Amino acid sequence: VKISVNNLSADATDDDLRTLFELFGKVNFVEFQASRGRGMVDMSSNSAARDAISGLNGETLLGFELDVKEVQERRGAPRGRKPKRRKRR
Repeated sequence: VKISVNNLSADATDDDLRTLFELFGKVNFVEFQASRGRGMVDMSSNSAARDAISGLNGETLLGFELDVKEVQERRGAPRGRKPKRRKRR
């Protein structure tokens, strides 16, 4: 289950996020974008993800209040190039 973590300090690291989320269960991977102040965490189970979200949302890490929520899968047409339009005759 993918979890979005926003409002992260630029001083935070992948290891900070991993350590924090491992308190709630197995972490598959962590991705941190310091320049954007956000990260992504993938938890191995739904229950661990739910526990992490409820336990960490609003908590403080390095002086910043975390915004933690489950990533919603996009539905609908895939993004990218638009299909070519047929010319009228």
